[in-house]
Amino acid sequence: MKVAAEKKDIKVETKHIQKSKNEGCELSKSQQTRVTSKKSNSELNTHFITNKEKLNTNIQAPSSILPFIERTKLEESKVKVVKEPEKACIEGLSKAEIKAQRRAIQDAQRNAKINQKSIVNDKQPEKSIKKVENKKAIPLKTEVFKTLDKHRVSLFNHLYFEEFEKLQSLKNFTICNNGVHPVFFKLGEEYRSKSILGSNARCLALLSAFKTLVIDFKTPPNQEFYRSLELTIGVCVSYLNKCRPLAVSMTNAVRTIKLLLTQSDINETDIEKKKNVLERIDRYIQDDIDTAGEAISLRVQEKVSNGDVILTYGYSSLIKRILVDAHKREKRFKVIVLDSRPLLEGKEMLRRLVCNDIPCSYLLINAASFVMSRVTKVLLGAHALLANGYVMSRTGTAQVALVANAYKKPVLVCCENYKFCERAQTDSFVYNEIGDCEALATINTSERSTELVNWKNYKKLAPLNLMYDVTPSDLVTAVVTEIAVLPCTSVPVILRIRPGE
Repeated sequence: MKVAAEKKDIKVETKHIQKSKNEGCELSKSQQTRVTSKKSNSELNTHFITNKEKLNTNIQAPSSILPFIERTKLEESKVKVVKEPEKACIEGLSKAEIKAQRRAIQDAQRNAKINQKSIVNDKQPEKSIKKVENKKAIPLKTEVFKTLDKHRVSLFNHLYFEEFEKLQSLKNFTICNNGVHPVFFKLGEEYRSKSILGSNARCLALLSAFKTLVIDFKTPPNQEFYRSLELTIGVCVSYLNKCRPLAVSMTNAVRTIKLLLTQSDINETDIEKKKNVLERIDRYIQDDIDTAGEAISLRVQEKVSNGDVILTYGYSSLIKRILVDAHKREKRFKVIVLDSRPLLEGKEMLRRLVCNDIPCSYLLINAASFVMSRVTKVLLGAHALLANGYVMSRTGTAQVALVANAYKKPVLVCCENYKFCERAQTDSFVYNEIGDCEALATINTSERSTELVNWKNYKKLAPLNLMYDVTPSDLVTAVVTEIAVLPCTSVPVILRIRPGE
């Protein structure tokens, strides 16, 4: 039985060996198809590789793509290097030898990266040098603007305007200002040098210049008199605005005159038209300035009594007229004139009051709190009265009104109707005028030179000389106008009544 089993086992093994021999010599149809497909794929790969090599040799890549091609070559070399350890494992290397090969590969990769970075850094400085050279050539134009903005306060940049000499050169002076009457050249210089100060004085000078313009005006051919005169007035006013910003009283006067020109009769000769315009200018001066000042003077004189101590600030032609008229009515009172730098307008007020035998005292604004306890009334002038009841006047007026309010003294603001403005303003930043900074930094009355004589040498020093400030309506007791003594809140009512008059 054992022998038979062994024979069976031998037969099974022989059969298995025979089948393996048959498999080695003869292949099935499926195996033959696999072998043929592998051969075809290998042939295609070899064909693709040869074509790729031909393309690489024939096509030259542009300079911009070369760095990208170098990167791809490095990546391919990395892949080849990574595959080498696998071959080594197949060959039968030990683990220690494989680790050593991997370390060597990593060191080679690190060295390749370092070399690549050094090549890139060597190429970049050329571009950076070119950029720096281009930037150095540009700032020649921007240096001019830096010098202009050197001593300016950034918060008030919208208020600065270039000086008259910088805006207009002598060569193109007549070309840029073509059509401006010579009287306005003189008037603009007086405005710029501040030889004419005060809203009333500036407005009167403007109206007198308009009168000379109308007298000398000749109508251009094929044009209407009033229309051409209106255009000429606009050119002259724009020139004055270059010299110094217009006051509120001046803008209201110009608006009124232009309105009168549009309402005039066209069917008249040029001589009659000139007479009508001159009469209306004289009527405006008489009604809105002279008669209004007289009416305000009469109303304030009723408030002045014997023994009063009246405090004023700076110079106001209307306040001077009120005090002189009250003194002529044989009212006995004293006047304290407060003043401040750099204009020192109070000196002119003091001179004119003393010439009329009015007892006066002269102090600077820093002594306002010291004197206020002896004051009975405070009279202040105004540059303009705004629609929200705030008073726009010379810088320092708000401080005087604040001290008077602290001591519970009545503050009366005297203002004509033609100074009322439709603009609402609560601070001195939005709309104002900047004066000469040099006058603020130097003191002409002192014998020795001040420390700020060479203030332009200090880069971070910017003197600010604001011409006007805004006084809140809470600090003003009443506003005296030619219509009545009114509170500040009634300004919109006056603005509604004025066009109907």
